[in-house]
Amino acid sequence: MRKLFEPIAHSWIARHPEPLGVIEFIGGALFGTLPWLNYDAFLQSIYDAGYTVIAVPFRFGFDHEAIAKILLDERTSIRALLDYPADLPHIWVGHSLGCKYIILLEAHGQIYNQPSLLIAPDIADTRNAVPVPIPGLVEFLDAHGLGAIPTRAQTQQLVRESALFNLTGLISFASDDIAGNQAGLPPESDVGWFVSTLADRRLLKAELPGRHNDIIGVSMGEDVFDLDPHDGLVQRGPRALELLAVELLEKLRGKAEKLV
Repeated sequence: MRKLFEPIAHSWIARHPEPLGVIEFIGGALFGTLPWLNYDAFLQSIYDAGYTVIAVPFRFGFDHEAIAKILLDERTSIRALLDYPADLPHIWVGHSLGCKYIILLEAHGQIYNQPSLLIAPDIADTRNAVPVPIPGLVEFLDAHGLGAIPTRAQTQQLVRESALFNLTGLISFASDDIAGNQAGLPPESDVGWFVSTLADRRLLKAELPGRHNDIIGVSMGEDVFDLDPHDGLVQRGPRALELLAVELLEKLRGKAEKLV
């Protein structure tokens, strides 16, 4: 595990000496609180591919639109501190519930001509937004109007009504029991819903074997220590996920450049 990240504002930054672009990463509800650690292998691979990486710690709360606005303000502050040219590409990458914040920003037109890569996207209602299950809590919050907003259905409606999402990539996992997979039925699978809804917007998509949290892992030299070790504690050599993510990021940058 290399020491790449330094704290700037409320995020962790790995500043590349010659960046191809800036990646802003938002992880899931539990692992995303320490993104520089839990997503270490993934983020280091993105850095090694030529990107400055902004790892934004996950903010827990149920007003997801308010949190998305905070993340947008953080992006603006950090870009000013980095003092990069305005035309250096900015790309959003999310995992799990972190994708929902990116989706809300784009659905409201607050990020424009900035590609996004969604990994196992979860546009959760209250149940998936609670990082640690507590019996009865979800039912109590929803019954008193304190649950996650917007809901899954409201978020889907925002995406359907938006003219954007033309610079979107998606990576899913075949055995994901949280976000679902590309063969899943849209009413039950967030991944299946995105594949169906964005089919006419030239969605870049790919699916890998594995489960929802297969992105989690810490680099140890050329190997990865898997924090979700259903495939074994140590994986040898570069993982297919990182290779695929770098490939899709390059394609998304190319699509964005054609729009300029």
